[in-house]
Amino acid sequence: MAFNQTVTAPSHKMRRCLLMAFALIALALTALPTASFAGTDTAGNVLATEADSDTSSAEGDLYWAGQSLNLDDASIGRDIIAAGESLSIRDCTVGGAIRLAARTIDISKTAIDGSVTVAGQHVVLNTGSTANCFYAIGETVALRGSTKSAALAGDTVTIDGTVKGDVEVWADKLILGKNAHITGTVNAHVSEDPERAAGAEVGALKIDRTENEDTSTVNDVIGGIVAAALSTCFVALLLELIFPRATASAAGMLHQRSMPLWVSGLLGTIAIVPAVLLLIISIAGLSLAGTLLCGVIGIALMSSAFAGCAIARMVGHNQNRYAMAAVGGVIAGALTGLPLVGDFISGVAFVFMLGYIIQIIWRNARVKPQQAANTPGLPSA
Repeated sequence: MAFNQTVTAPSHKMRRCLLMAFALIALALTALPTASFAGTDTAGNVLATEADSDTSSAEGDLYWAGQSLNLDDASIGRDIIAAGESLSIRDCTVGGAIRLAARTIDISKTAIDGSVTVAGQHVVLNTGSTANCFYAIGETVALRGSTKSAALAGDTVTIDGTVKGDVEVWADKLILGKNAHITGTVNAHVSEDPERAAGAEVGALKIDRTENEDTSTVNDVIGGIVAAALSTCFVALLLELIFPRATASAAGMLHQRSMPLWVSGLLGTIAIVPAVLLLIISIAGLSLAGTLLCGVIGIALMSSAFAGCAIARMVGHNQNRYAMAAVGGVIAGALTGLPLVGDFISGVAFVFMLGYIIQIIWRNARVKPQQAANTPGLPSA
């Protein structure tokens, strides 16, 4: 996995959204059933939950989901793929890669032949651990082990280990500890000068100063709001042109049956993460998981325009539908572009559109069986 060194630093907003998503994964997993669904397939892959006690070895991959994983002195033939609230891997050997998502992640005294890709709130590749490469995102990220390359993103990133190659860092604060030994170049996209201990050894240090969110000018904020309003207006007009019945139906549902719509959308939003994880863990459901994720992304991209169009049609039902779609799109886009509250409004729009889709699916599923039951049978001979 190669990283282009000319890539611009991700915004704080993007990092926080990613961290919120992975925190949601960890919290959602606490609601999974405690009953064990462990098993070993014919390829030697092990599927386990927190209720399973013996995950000490696997010839193939180890798939794990639960609240707290403490993997000690284990031998895994290929990959570890796990998600939970707290993940600890110590004194292990891993023949493949490690993929983890959790609130806290600690990998210590572990030899990994492949890469380590992790996301969480507090992440550390600890002393005594070796990996081919280390990719991590979190609030605090620490590299104290040894790796050939690294790409690290977080509010605070600490490098106090060995990197036999280049390092990419996106952070507010970068700390180079006294045990840091980096043979390549550290490309640091940071908002303040790095802290470098006296014993730190770095081949080269390139600093790209990034601005904090609070240094954005009023013109930048206004420009972002205008761009969001215009783009959302365009999408709303397209939706009204292509799917006029859907926008009209959503407006009517919001007016007449708003409670089922919002409840369905909220429950569906909560269920997305555990549903995707369960499909991924089942292995056979990977294609379904991909399809579900594509659907979720599509809803997220169109939800603001759809919600604005539907609400505008409900308010101005006697007016020109294209004019109302344009007005609704502009207002929805401007609201989502506002600082602080924009993300919340986008989330509300997502819940609205998802709830409408769930209600339409539920309504069609109920109507068809009832129609079949009411169909008169043929006269018997």
